[in-house]
Amino acid sequence: MQILRSAPLYLGLLTILLPGFAHAADVPLDLKQSSLKFTGHAFLHDFNGEAKEFFGSAQVDLSKPELVTGAKLQIRAAKMTTFESNRDQNMFQWLHADSTPEISFELTRVVSMDGKPAVATATKDSPSRFLVSGNFTLNKVAKPLQAEARGWREGQWLVVTGTTSVNTLDHGLPIIQQFFMTVDKDVDVSFHLVFDLPPNLPTPVKP
Repeated sequence: MQILRSAPLYLGLLTILLPGFAHAADVPLDLKQSSLKFTGHAFLHDFNGEAKEFFGSAQVDLSKPELVTGAKLQIRAAKMTTFESNRDQNMFQWLHADSTPEISFELTRVVSMDGKPAVATATKDSPSRFLVSGNFTLNKVAKPLQAEARGWREGQWLVVTGTTSVNTLDHGLPIIQQFFMTVDKDVDVSFHLVFDLPPNLPTPVKP
């Protein structure tokens, strides 16, 4: 009985200690509008690639959906391509795609780089700039990863684009050497991620 009488007090304390918890929601990645691309650097030339199968979500506050508090992204290693069959097969072996089929990233921190308090007032032509940090797992090895990103809200979409670089040696993958060709350990990554926000959310008000 004492526990029941105290329940309102406990609920009140949770409301104070966990502000915004009830408003948090996971919003899915719009796969048709999103893309993940990469560029490898070899001795004589660069080569481009793309992830063909990936999925993820972002955690937002529904009262201010342009504010991202977390995000997760998973990539199917065997569904990446460099648009050349033999090179793709070599890449799958190098990545151990059979035993480590997933590559992932989990966002842990977002820091504004231009002083804009929110993405809501940003546009594609004048995006908000920020630094994102998280844990990147490749070949079952997790390492911290940072990326410079730009973001804005387009109606019911939250758009995040940016670039980063992955040091493959840090993840236990060897340098590729074939004949006179050596592939650099650093792979450049570009991302264009579009998150599908729920309907009937507050419309951003620009100053």
